[in-house]
Amino acid sequence: MNELQRIIYDASRILLWPVLVATVICFVWVLIEVGFLLYELWLRFRYRDLDALEARTLKARKAFEDGKPRTAYRYLQENNYSIVVARFLFDLIRNYQTERLAAKPLKLLQEYEFYTLKRLERTRILVRIGPMLGLMGTLIPLSPALFGLATGHTTNLLFNITTAFSVTVIGLLIGGLAFVISIVRDRMYAQDVSDMEYLLELLEGGAGRLQSGRRRDKKGVWDAEPKIEYDLADDDIEKTQAIPALAETPREPLIPVVSSGNGVDGHSEGSPEVAAATPADPVGAAPPLTFDDPAMDWKHDEDPFADLGPVDAVPPAGGESAPGVSDSTRSS
Repeated sequence: MNELQRIIYDASRILLWPVLVATVICFVWVLIEVGFLLYELWLRFRYRDLDALEARTLKARKAFEDGKPRTAYRYLQENNYSIVVARFLFDLIRNYQTERLAAKPLKLLQEYEFYTLKRLERTRILVRIGPMLGLMGTLIPLSPALFGLATGHTTNLLFNITTAFSVTVIGLLIGGLAFVISIVRDRMYAQDVSDMEYLLELLEGGAGRLQSGRRRDKKGVWDAEPKIEYDLADDDIEKTQAIPALAETPREPLIPVVSSGNGVDGHSEGSPEVAAATPADPVGAAPPLTFDDPAMDWKHDEDPFADLGPVDAVPPAGGESAPGVSDSTRSS
């Protein structure tokens, strides 16, 4: 054996103990991940309910609208069937309490999508590292085992062959368990992200029901919107300040009125024509606009219907076609 082969052989022998230690660490790691997976599955099967998630979120939305934030936080915290959803709601409530940024909920949703990918990376790494360590733990002891076989040291041969096969089994077991965990968690976390998107849509978006989705009774009347009721938290009444509402919504004209020294149709303000055309409006009310008013005057290039031509006041009798339509077009 030359010097280079001796260096490679010694390097491989040095790597045997780090490979064995890494195999044991990965085996313990994958067993811990199996325990976490079983706990997540138990939480999901025991507490996850889409109807309950929807009802709690709608109650939280109604509590926010009524100025009862602590009640809304309590209903949101009840959605703790998943570790990912619970951590997301914790950060969401902290944003509502402190920062109050309008764009932060959407950013939190994106951050937790990356968080789920980060948790999946743990077992995806083990899927590749487990068989790799098993193969290294198999090949490294084979050299001294063959050397012992050639020299007649059967004890050395038995010890190295046993180590090689044992590390192979442990490495394949690590890869198999990690693969199963990754597949199951991939589906679970995708469902969690979908639930968080639905929760934000109900909480921040429009929560009204479509008319086509309601039921009708025998008279053809649509069902009314369901009334949402919730229980107040104990400290909401003293710590929540009511927002005063306006007594009456101010009325403003949709079209601005052109104010000038002349009255309606170019008459002076004091003329009898204006007095006859303009009724006695209440104080502060805007006079009605007509098509003769300067504010309603469109230029020819601004009128989108100027090139369509006149419109017949009375349609042709007897089902005749409009002027300009040929008989062939009418028959077709």
